[in-house]
Amino acid sequence: MKNSEIYSVSEYEIDIIKKSEEDIKYGRVISQEDLDKEDLEWLSEI
Repeated sequence: MKNSEIYSVSEYEIDIIKKSEEDIKYGRVISQEDLDKEDLEWLSEI
């Protein structure tokens, strides 16, 4: 069994990873718990 494998990724996938890292770095992420809370608040206003 090999300990390492080589993966091929596209430029698109690399861009997605870079954008995700930037989002995390600048705090542009939301936890699922916070998202659920916002959804419940929004739904209760309807």
